[in-house]
Amino acid sequence: MAPEIPGYYFGMALSFSSILAFTLYYFLLTLFAATADPVKKKYFKIEKSHTAPPAAAWSADEVKRRRVASSAAESSRRRARLLRNHIQRHAVLEADLVTRGRLLRELGGGRGEAAAVVEDMMAAAWAGGLVDKGSIPFVPSFARERYANMPCMYVGGDDDKTGLGVAYATLDEETLVGSYIATDNNDAISFSRTAPESTGRRQGLRAEMIRCPQMSSIRYHRPSHKILLTSREPDHSCGLYFFSPLLSEEHDYRPQWLLGESTSPPPRNEPASHYQRLYIRHRLRDEWLVHQSTPAPASSDLLCVIGTNAGILRVRSNETMAWISSAPSSGAAAAAAAATVSKHVPQEVFDQDFQTGNHNVLLAGGRQPRLWTTDLRAPAAQWRSVPHASSITHLRSISEHQVLVAGLCSSMATYDLRFLGREKPEPAGGRSSSSSTPVLRFEGYRNEAHVHTGWDVSVEMGLAAAAQDDGTVKLFSLKSGRRLTGGGALGRVRADTPIRALMFQRMPRERMPSLWVGEGPMLRKFSLGVGDVGDEA
Repeated sequence: MAPEIPGYYFGMALSFSSILAFTLYYFLLTLFAATADPVKKKYFKIEKSHTAPPAAAWSADEVKRRRVASSAAESSRRRARLLRNHIQRHAVLEADLVTRGRLLRELGGGRGEAAAVVEDMMAAAWAGGLVDKGSIPFVPSFARERYANMPCMYVGGDDDKTGLGVAYATLDEETLVGSYIATDNNDAISFSRTAPESTGRRQGLRAEMIRCPQMSSIRYHRPSHKILLTSREPDHSCGLYFFSPLLSEEHDYRPQWLLGESTSPPPRNEPASHYQRLYIRHRLRDEWLVHQSTPAPASSDLLCVIGTNAGILRVRSNETMAWISSAPSSGAAAAAAAATVSKHVPQEVFDQDFQTGNHNVLLAGGRQPRLWTTDLRAPAAQWRSVPHASSITHLRSISEHQVLVAGLCSSMATYDLRFLGREKPEPAGGRSSSSSTPVLRFEGYRNEAHVHTGWDVSVEMGLAAAAQDDGTVKLFSLKSGRRLTGGGALGRVRADTPIRALMFQRMPRERMPSLWVGEGPMLRKFSLGVGDVGDEA
């Protein structure tokens, strides 16, 4: 038999009149003298406080106390809901990526878009804090004629002895000119008018005794201390120019690199610090041109790889050259074979890079709208590829498995190499297609038709700098693909034609890299910091 509980009715068989009487009684009991237990879902009769047990939950005083507390809690919840509808995030927190990221980081980061904002914070802070740190003119001060944008340049920062940087550039695409980069306590470019010229702290240009017609790239191979030059001039032989700048002694007060002291090709058995030219001929082509070279990592036995209008050349450290993709010798058979393999090997190559952490894997992109990769250890090159939206003009390996590519038709994206070249079958009667799609697209990139534009990546800062076809330079986050605000200084870079030379490089004794931009005949420096030492950060 069920135990008797105050306010609880127990019964099975009831007549209609009994049910009607119980219903009326239960209604009145609920209306005037009953309370509900939300946990047990039962109703209990309210008992007067002077007759109820001391700890009884159904006593009149206890029920009244609970009702007052419940009403107050419900009112508080209602006010909180109304107040939440009136709270909105300030527009500054939405527009300023750094402030927004700091707030989200304090709140725990979150997921999805919130996590991406937190990851972009360092890159956004660097981009937003850019200031103009001065420039170096590569023309005499009395020159009055207008110059096109600098075609190519290289900035080096290896001189920890004197703290000077070095820069090589060309304006006429033939003569190589060098300059030291002296900075002050604010990391701004600053030369002295009274310092001896041999110290490198007096402004001046130093021409190298090298002629490279239609110079297309200037690179530096650190392990061998060689400056590599390539030419876009059509020629009967495909070649590479290189030289090693002379180095000063450790106790010498002069800069580590002695600019302007290379000479013409030396006689045999002379030191190899003078410039040289390597070339290779091929019967299938009467005219060759080189777009650019890529120095090999220190762990490789190569000096560099060269992208040409007919494929890729490898240059070994012993200064021998060979094609990475073998080509037929000559004749009609060669033409037929070339037509057959043209879809399976890269032809005209605009840019190439080694996979991060693995110098045996080479990545390439060019006129064909495909991203190519091959293993250099294979006896014969076997290329895998994935289609891209348009021709690829720039690429860079940004991690072990990811590569960033940029090309025509404003196409810039990140691909995952683990899925490169894998084919997925389609339904019966259909054709197979590549399953590799970009893992990230950079929607703010704008370059419709220019092949030779400035472009560089700083994996350390999580940034990509890209020249736009409207003559400006924009910064992008490698994490999210978002276009970042580059501060007022970088926004003032606006040329009539696209910028053709830009580079990330850290100067000696500086903590973070700077962005170097070749605008007209000027090499400009943009760094995170303040305009003057007295300014507040």
